[in-house]
Amino acid sequence: MKIAYKVFPKDKYGTPAYSAMLNVQLALTAPNAPRTKRFEAIIDSGASRCMFHADIGRYLGLDIQKGDYEKTQGIAGSSDAWIHPVRLYVPGGPIDIQAAFKEGLPIGGLLGMNGFFDHFLVNFCYPLLACEIERIGQA
Repeated sequence: MKIAYKVFPKDKYGTPAYSAMLNVQLALTAPNAPRTKRFEAIIDSGASRCMFHADIGRYLGLDIQKGDYEKTQGIAGSSDAWIHPVRLYVPGGPIDIQAAFKEGLPIGGLLGMNGFFDHFLVNFCYPLLACEIERIGQA
């Protein structure tokens, strides 16, 4: 599947920002659990795991701070996150993952190494302003 980069406005130096974004849904892992509406998540090779905004977890009915606590480290410094089992709906079918939920995440979600990259071959192609993903194995 080829995903065109999303282009963001130019910065003060005249350089636009690009991100590979995928529409996903989340649900609890219980059979027939209702899903969220589709939302955009960034395919992020720098993220160690999938992470979503805490409000999305609350929408699913999670008590965010009752998950397993994890101190995360990112470019903006360290912050608190809580891990919960969820079902991630992506091309090729759902994946049950352990995802982090964090207050104040500036986007809906990040698709990271643990939970996304371990299920997809990912090829970022900056000259074509696109990303290609291919599902590994079955859902």
